[in-house]
Amino acid sequence: MNGLPFSKYVSIGNDFVLVEEKDLPVGADLGELAKRMCARNFGIGSDGLLTWAPEGDAARMRMFNPDGTEDFCGNGLRCAALHTKRQGLADKKLMVVHLGRDVDIAFGLGGWIDVGLPQPSFEPADVPLAAGVDEIFDREVVIEGVPLRLCATIVGSTHAVVLGDGPPSEGDFQKVSPVLEHHEWFPERTSVIWSWPLAHNKLRVRIWERGAGETLGCGTGSAATAACWFRMHPILAVEVHNPGGECAVAVGPGGTLVASAKARHVYSGKWLGM
Repeated sequence: MNGLPFSKYVSIGNDFVLVEEKDLPVGADLGELAKRMCARNFGIGSDGLLTWAPEGDAARMRMFNPDGTEDFCGNGLRCAALHTKRQGLADKKLMVVHLGRDVDIAFGLGGWIDVGLPQPSFEPADVPLAAGVDEIFDREVVIEGVPLRLCATIVGSTHAVVLGDGPPSEGDFQKVSPVLEHHEWFPERTSVIWSWPLAHNKLRVRIWERGAGETLGCGTGSAATAACWFRMHPILAVEVHNPGGECAVAVGPGGTLVASAKARHVYSGKWLGM
């Protein structure tokens, strides 16, 4: 049977279609392919498309959102690492090349996979924020008539973290999230992470990802939320409870972050929509 071989992976509810570069048609438009394969009702359905290839002792990966845009992705890295291990190309440690970064990944006990993420930055030029916008950290703002405490940071990918005392109402989440994603402060758009504490070292989040909308899990979003919490509190590790599962985030060497969670292979098949 003809078709494009693929594998479906998931990490904390964040699901991906993974295709190997060797199986892609020459000159394939990966953004358009992502739109078609990620479509929930007319494609395979996923939060993103991963392309994967071995690269010496490492692997390389790209991630495309359902709207066709390319981004940095922590859960995608975890899934790509698991795929590498399933091919017999990794044991306890692995490096994955992703958007110009060499990302260190380690396989732990019980299926946990540690992904090394870059040091978070709140600098406006790094996030990036629009020219003339100062650092946004625990800033009181009003969006669509809703008062918020907001932080803007980047941990490989851009995030607006909403600091709350409890979960947002359904109306506030659905109304504010897309507006913040496209807000003029964020020239490259932003994911929106609504966060609130469960305990001093436990947080819960609800997620709106740029290019994807609401998702059940976000690795870099969990790390961004932890980065805000670490800046406000003298601790070195937190549990971040995503709707799709738990991600543990700890401070790593040199102020980097390590995001730990589980991933699994769901199924494989062939895409006949080429």
